[in-house]
Amino acid sequence: MRKKEMEHRLIKKRKKWPWILLTIVVLIVLSIGAFWWKYGYDIKNTIADGYSYSQSLKKSDFHPKNSTVIYDRNGKEIKKLSQSSSNYTSINDINSKISKGLVAVEDQRFYIHHGVDPYGIMRSTVSTLLHRRTEGGSTLTQQLVKNVILQDQSQNLTRKLKEMVIAQQLEKKFTKQQILEFYINDVYMGHGSYGFSAASDYYFSQNQKDLSIDKLAVLVGIPNNPVYYDPVAFPQRTVKRRNMILYIFYQRGLISKKTYQTARTRPLGLKINERKYDNDVSNNYALSYAVFNATEELMKSAGFTMRYDFKDDADRNAYNTKYQQAYERAHGQLMDGGYTIRTTIDETVQSKVEALVNNTYKSYTGRDVHGKLAPQVSSTVIDNKTGDVIAIVGGRTTDGDQVNRAISGYRQPGSTAKPLVAYAPAFERGYLPQSSVIDSAIGTPTIHNWYSGYTGSNTLRHALENSINTIAYKLAASDTKHTYYDDLVKMEFARLSPGQKADPRLAIGSFTYGTTTTEMASAYSSFSRGGQFIHPSNLSSIYDNDNDRYIYQNTHMKKSVYTKNASYMMLNTMQSVITDGLGKAAALDNYKYTAGKTGTTDDTKDSYFVGMTPSFTIANWTGNDVPSTLTQSEDALTMQAFKAEGEYLVDYMKQKETNFKKPNTVTVSGSNLTVNTSNEKPSIQDIIDTDFSKYNSDQESKNTNRLYNLDYRIIYHLTKKEEFKREDKVQKAIDKYNETPITKESQYNKKLSELQKIRYLNANVKRQSAKIDFNKQILELQKDLNMSQAMFQAAKDNKKVAEYEAEKETIETQRAQKRQSMVDKLMPQYNSQLQKVKDAYKNDDSDKADQKQKLIDIMNEIRSYGGNVPDVKIDANGNSTTSGSSGSSSSSSSTTDSSLTDSSSSD
Repeated sequence: MRKKEMEHRLIKKRKKWPWILLTIVVLIVLSIGAFWWKYGYDIKNTIADGYSYSQSLKKSDFHPKNSTVIYDRNGKEIKKLSQSSSNYTSINDINSKISKGLVAVEDQRFYIHHGVDPYGIMRSTVSTLLHRRTEGGSTLTQQLVKNVILQDQSQNLTRKLKEMVIAQQLEKKFTKQQILEFYINDVYMGHGSYGFSAASDYYFSQNQKDLSIDKLAVLVGIPNNPVYYDPVAFPQRTVKRRNMILYIFYQRGLISKKTYQTARTRPLGLKINERKYDNDVSNNYALSYAVFNATEELMKSAGFTMRYDFKDDADRNAYNTKYQQAYERAHGQLMDGGYTIRTTIDETVQSKVEALVNNTYKSYTGRDVHGKLAPQVSSTVIDNKTGDVIAIVGGRTTDGDQVNRAISGYRQPGSTAKPLVAYAPAFERGYLPQSSVIDSAIGTPTIHNWYSGYTGSNTLRHALENSINTIAYKLAASDTKHTYYDDLVKMEFARLSPGQKADPRLAIGSFTYGTTTTEMASAYSSFSRGGQFIHPSNLSSIYDNDNDRYIYQNTHMKKSVYTKNASYMMLNTMQSVITDGLGKAAALDNYKYTAGKTGTTDDTKDSYFVGMTPSFTIANWTGNDVPSTLTQSEDALTMQAFKAEGEYLVDYMKQKETNFKKPNTVTVSGSNLTVNTSNEKPSIQDIIDTDFSKYNSDQESKNTNRLYNLDYRIIYHLTKKEEFKREDKVQKAIDKYNETPITKESQYNKKLSELQKIRYLNANVKRQSAKIDFNKQILELQKDLNMSQAMFQAAKDNKKVAEYEAEKETIETQRAQKRQSMVDKLMPQYNSQLQKVKDAYKNDDSDKADQKQKLIDIMNEIRSYGGNVPDVKIDANGNSTTSGSSGSSSSSSSTTDSSLTDSSSSD
């Protein structure tokens, strides 16, 4: 019986296994199907892109590029950045141990795989999952594709898939020896060196053929992470990496045990060979700024994302390390050649601004401990219309001083931070220039003003004119949502401290890591555009000559930071700083509509001034490189320099005598400003229709002259099936877009990206009637998207107004209650004192005049709090009569006094 039960259970288990296996297979198939349904379209496009890239690749793409050339705004060549082409070395002339060592360390199966190594990918995956250790699964061919062809360091599926497709195609086009030659010559080795020949020359001042095995191992270890294993910055790490490489060489039979043991005990033996290429741009501030901008744009094009907000200092430090690594790589690419860079540099303006600044400082000939002129200066000039940097001064001379302080001179901005951190956000919350705030002790430790003591109630206009610290601090402290920090992030202040996200001291310029004049000028410039920030740059475009494509084009993209109303009120208030406040010395003799703000740090170690007209903004800093107290005359230099620069620019730009543009929602009455909501801007639909009407009509005009239905066949030689397949892709993409309508503002960028993909698909449609129809649909979708975004913004603004009104009503109620409370407290004193006066007059006491005055004082105090007490007449017998009441303390006191006196006299 027992035996039968066991057999029955065994049969039962055997029957279950097929169903379990079938379930697992079905789940796997469904998962693959779901994955393909979601990502299949993108995967097919990525693979197609990979094949397209591969077709145009040729051997010359891996050889040294033509020099990078930089042009000014008029197309005149300013600088040619050139690297020596002799660094490219044929595989026959490359040290054989380099190629063998690279294969042994980076890609052991190099001669077996066909560009992608499935075994390597599996090994990397297992190592990551089981051992929590990251190992590279990319082959040398894939690394070559990523770093040289795609120049993309981003970590995503589409980039990896494209890389794998191109790598396999590369293996079909070129031999293993050629691919190895390309890699050895093009891999980035740190310090702007590309390839082993250049690295050998830089680190050891030797030809790569003459390297000893220990030095060769140093170079083989660098490509894994050129920053982390930098022999110059981190020699100890490099020694450990070198010894590990030597051990691998020994394990793979490339060197003997004796050679291994001897080589690992040797010092690094660095002998740095600073190259003498004429790539120095440090003697030209505008040019060095252009190279800085171009390097950052190359970083972005390679997948690097700029960040300005961080969770904590550890997050910030980790980002800085990645930034530095990406910056050095991109800078090396730029110097390696192949780019055409067009800038907004006007050498006439640049030279004149430099001369004016230097002339302002000419009498200060002292030098600091490092032999540099003191005090130093930085100045940045922004074109308010475009946001372009039109002139930049990074110091007093480039002779023996290559620091461009307008880029890297991070110093405290002092009170010039107040408009950005305290006042503009306050105006957005409902404050007005005539609103009052009390100048009184606040903060821990206590915030001090530049003068001793406190002045009581001040309007915001007066507080900014006189740079009152306590009021700026109070305004920032009342910003409970800390929007001021978010605003600074939006305006790309690069060295914000995560620990200051809720620190009102930012309002008085206490930036942990400081700011630059370029950051300050571009931030202030936003006010002139109704609160719209534009990334500061002096670039127009970067063209990649080898790949025939633009890496970057300056579209002057705007980013909303402040409202139009707040921006105008800020400008109007800063104009008072020039006319009536501490900035009088900066007033321009040839232009009256000037706004600005002074700034001085503790012990006058930094002096700042940011000033602007409707056409331009200038930020000036002065101080000593090693911070020390400035004299009074040195402190005034920033305003003197602004005055000289500003008067020149007014004439040069032929600026008309017009004031800053005022929104129709703001009413100006003397020094008082009010916001009139009845003068709101046109409807959202009107704005969208206006924005799109010209584009729409231009599109229709162009398309009427094209063939509508047969051009896909006649011109492009497509079959009907091929064309309709393209159109079907567009229609499906539009349908998919409409399936998920936008419901919140955070979806905007994603929906915008989806629309852009639809445009790309529509670019492949060749039947013009269909293309036009799709264009119309896309335009309507774009209108709806912009309408949604505008409505979200309007709702946000309405919420702010409602909050302000509620807050105002609460404050007024509290004040009324407080006044009534004071009246209630004083009335018993009044009644008691009135009786004393009556008694004093009745008894003809000697202190009756004093008692009378006490009564008058109490009556005046009651009336000052809005209470009503009648005028009183008291005769010699102490009898009283009343006549009317008054809320005016001055008139009532005189009436009471005269009544009492008359009665006393008659007595």
